[in-house]
Amino acid sequence: MSPRAARHTGVLAEWSDERGFGFVETGGRRTFVHISAFDPAGGRPQSGDFVQFEVGSAPDGRPCAVRASRVHALPGHATRRPPRRGAIDWAAFLPVLAVAAYLWLAVARLGAALWFPLAYLVLSVLAYLLYAADKRAAVAGTRRTPERTLLLASLLGGWPGAVVAQQVLRHKNRKTSFQLAFWLAVAANLIALLVLTGGVRLLAA
Repeated sequence: MSPRAARHTGVLAEWSDERGFGFVETGGRRTFVHISAFDPAGGRPQSGDFVQFEVGSAPDGRPCAVRASRVHALPGHATRRPPRRGAIDWAAFLPVLAVAAYLWLAVARLGAALWFPLAYLVLSVLAYLLYAADKRAAVAGTRRTPERTLLLASLLGGWPGAVVAQQVLRHKNRKTSFQLAFWLAVAANLIALLVLTGGVRLLAA
């Protein structure tokens, strides 16, 4: 009977929920840990969690944490954790409310076709589902939805649903390069919307 591997206890010093991995720090040493090392019944890990784990080997031969579990506190440490990262940013919903108000104005006052708000609604639902599928794939370690697909859905008019998904699912909302490309797509979509619905004339009046 082989001896049981030693278990170590440390703090999840760095964690990317979007990418599904992070690093456990113990005694000044950092050990890589993937989401698959955690028991799903224990909930999703967060930066600042106390973690018990065994040391195994990754496919490339480097040490990594295996059979990891979250614990309430380390001996001699307070149970309080740092503030939870990734809380919903309610200000991000302001552009969604603004475009909803403009679409109502465009149909009611500018004579825009009713299919404009309907298209935004359908594409927003589609964008949300794409984000949800990508989030599940990130957790499971399976094939991801390409970022260009997410950005295309936003460019075509699904960005309100993308904003909701980013905040509710806490997905793609902290990656700077993606956020830059995303808001550029939103800006391009809004310019096209103003041109197609006569909003440019309204602004010029």
